[in-house]
Amino acid sequence: MREPVMTPKDGIALVTGASSGIGRALTLALVRKGWCVAALARREEDLAALAREAAGPGRVMPVPADITDRAGVGSAIARIEAEGPLALAVLNAGIYLPLEVPRFDASVVERSVAVNLLGTSYCLEAIVPAMGARRRGHIAIVSSVTGYGGLPTSGAYGATKAALINLAEAMKIELDRHGVRVSVINPGFVETPAQDDNAFPKPFMISAEEAAGRIVRGLRSQAFEITFPKRFTWQLKLLGLLPARTRLELVKKRTGWAEPV
Repeated sequence: MREPVMTPKDGIALVTGASSGIGRALTLALVRKGWCVAALARREEDLAALAREAAGPGRVMPVPADITDRAGVGSAIARIEAEGPLALAVLNAGIYLPLEVPRFDASVVERSVAVNLLGTSYCLEAIVPAMGARRRGHIAIVSSVTGYGGLPTSGAYGATKAALINLAEAMKIELDRHGVRVSVINPGFVETPAQDDNAFPKPFMISAEEAAGRIVRGLRSQAFEITFPKRFTWQLKLLGLLPARTRLELVKKRTGWAEPV
């Protein structure tokens, strides 16, 4: 089934985690394409700065909200819908917190789940019914290639991203019949503040602006998965076809974790 590609004429676009990194760059890119973008993030001052920087023909609608506040997210989505139908939702908000397994800290897992998985779920709870009733709309969930398989110090982050990939696949199957398009976005390494805490090598890293451009092009395609850069993501997909022992040994060597302490 080929769902129609959403355009600025169809309504409002939502970008969560819009104050920095990919979310910020994507908001600016969509505004340049003519979208009214509801930019959702916690810090009002950052959203105000984003609105000032945005260069039309579209515009930024600042929506301050905490993604981990279920009621607050519901109210924020309701405010957006009051301004016009939500046509495109890019659920990008997320955090990377390193988890060093020898000093396992369950609070890192708890916080990662709260933001990356539950925060996205709160948005979906508020968005899906209205889109389904209209039988129109596009939901894109930003996950990561880290969700393809385990990486050192990324156990908590990767677990939430794997869950988001699974969630997006299930939603795609169920929402096709309701006229709502679902995509999953799996970027490789992108130059964002989150990468500062990422200790292992990060090949083929691209800028947030380049990532935003690739996402915009992907949203206009009929692809379910939007992933980039291809020369890196296909290596990871092929790696996933190997027997587990071989795959994990290769990951240890490529990330510098093969040597004993």
